[in-house]
Amino acid sequence: DLVTALAASHEVRRLRAELARRPRPAALAAADHAAFEARVDEGRAAAAIVDAWRARPLPPAPELVATPLGVACLVDELLPTTWDVTRDLVVLVGPGLADVAAMLLDLGQARVIAVDEPAPTGYPEAVITATSALEVGRAVRTLQPCPPERVVVRSLDGRLPERLHAIADAVHGALSDLRVHHNTVTAFSRTWLEQGLTNLPAIARAPSIELIGDGFAGVPMVICAPGPSLARNVAHLRALRGRAIVCAFSHSLRPLRAAGVVPDLVLTVDPQDVRYHFHPGDLDGVAALVNAVTVHPGLFALPGPRVLTLASNGALDRWLYQAVGGGADVAGGGSVATTALSLAVAWRCDPIIMVGLDLSFAEGKMYVDTSCDGGARIERDPDGTIAVAGWSDGFRKMKAAGGPSPPRERGVELPGWHGGTVTSSFIFSMFHRWFVEAAARIGERARLYNCTEGGARIDGMDHRPLAEVVASLTGTVDVAAVLDRAAAAIDGPARVRSAQAWRIRVARDLRRAHRLATRGVVLAGRDDPRAHARLSVVEAELARCLGRHPFVAMRAQRPIDAALDVARRPARYGEYLAASRQLLRAAAATCDEVGAALALAPEVGRAG
Repeated sequence: DLVTALAASHEVRRLRAELARRPRPAALAAADHAAFEARVDEGRAAAAIVDAWRARPLPPAPELVATPLGVACLVDELLPTTWDVTRDLVVLVGPGLADVAAMLLDLGQARVIAVDEPAPTGYPEAVITATSALEVGRAVRTLQPCPPERVVVRSLDGRLPERLHAIADAVHGALSDLRVHHNTVTAFSRTWLEQGLTNLPAIARAPSIELIGDGFAGVPMVICAPGPSLARNVAHLRALRGRAIVCAFSHSLRPLRAAGVVPDLVLTVDPQDVRYHFHPGDLDGVAALVNAVTVHPGLFALPGPRVLTLASNGALDRWLYQAVGGGADVAGGGSVATTALSLAVAWRCDPIIMVGLDLSFAEGKMYVDTSCDGGARIERDPDGTIAVAGWSDGFRKMKAAGGPSPPRERGVELPGWHGGTVTSSFIFSMFHRWFVEAAARIGERARLYNCTEGGARIDGMDHRPLAEVVASLTGTVDVAAVLDRAAAAIDGPARVRSAQAWRIRVARDLRRAHRLATRGVVLAGRDDPRAHARLSVVEAELARCLGRHPFVAMRAQRPIDAALDVARRPARYGEYLAASRQLLRAAAATCDEVGAALALAPEVGRAG
């Protein structure tokens, strides 16, 4: 009976996914354990029967899509034996797959992307449509919270292997970005919270990047990363003083100063204590520090003549500007180099010139030799993974104070600046993809030059020697004068009053939210419809209360994701109540934690 067999196959697939979500019972009574093992054996036997049946030969896919039953067989064949229809993703490439998409939706498949050129038509409204690998990657980045864990990419046309490969790479790259983002938030959310609150007085005093306005529009910016190739062309930067904005990172400041180059700006976004990057005298002559609002508070105390602030992690640190008014964020991309490019675009600089952006390991090196971590080298394992050894004492001391250790990563190959390929890492490859996508978005708004003269090639950028591009720059810029105008635009007393009022509002709302969450936990634990009706009212009020302060949620990402994962799928009423109770407990604990951090943070002093 083909229809019954297809239904059984899908049920086994669903149950396998459900079991994958749930831990094995930690402890069972002897009788229960025996019954449990018996049911496991029965389940395995049933699954083995279905797996044997699914291995039968089928007609080619173009023949199967000609009939409804054939479409059902094709759908059963393309989905893996373990598959979560509420979370996992199917990507259909090319024409002739609208009926397949409809069948998937009938089976409860929640996430389907159809890709074709021109835009695919005839698909149900629930299907996301795209025309390129780039659009697919952007669509996948919207599939959160609860991003897909498994992905199927399928086409009827066997002549599309390169296109399928490009789309699969875009999907897995976007999912990697989501996982890295989630892990970064988990690792640094407490640091962002506490350091951001500590930095609030400095944020109130300093202008944000938005106050530059059009001051740097049309002005060249040279972005200096600390890759190994920086040594090859750093000398050409000395000629740019007053002709372009030279932007260093904290990690590339020492190499520039060692070569006699005084940068205009030093950009830092890392929340870790990177003060070991700064040597005495390194900031002499520098026009300004550009600090992300959540950097280590010690960076705001460095002897730089001026400070600008920015939000480099979007909503994760934009909330600090709610306290003082104004402010701006940039599409950070996860690194100081991506933030620097986004900053240059926000200021409408033109051209934008990258140097030292290797995104790879020339001769096994991580950084240019004159960097404070110039001794860092990669070590390869036979399994293809790489790790970095030879870190400086300053780096090891920073890591001892907290933060994740450098991971062992998968080694990858990227296209080389001079042709061929270069050795890179998984993390570098994600930044590389970000730069490629950013170059496509920027288009003709600014000229992008990759003058690294080594490392990875970045499609969409013009690859030229730095000396050639430097010779073409003829204008002048007074960076200090533009920064002084931005500083003069700040209304200090108003920003201080705004920050003081913000603290009072947040503290009040956190106390109320804690009371509501605690009350909700009690109501969710009762077996009483009237209590559950009151629970709905409590949850709505809690949502309004915390909705005014979205930053609080970054300290509860895992319980939020777990609750939303339950909410996405059919479940028993009791399971929904249990998920609500867990989320309410997390809300109460988070309100306590954020409230304590707020109480310990320094007061924003009165202006003057």
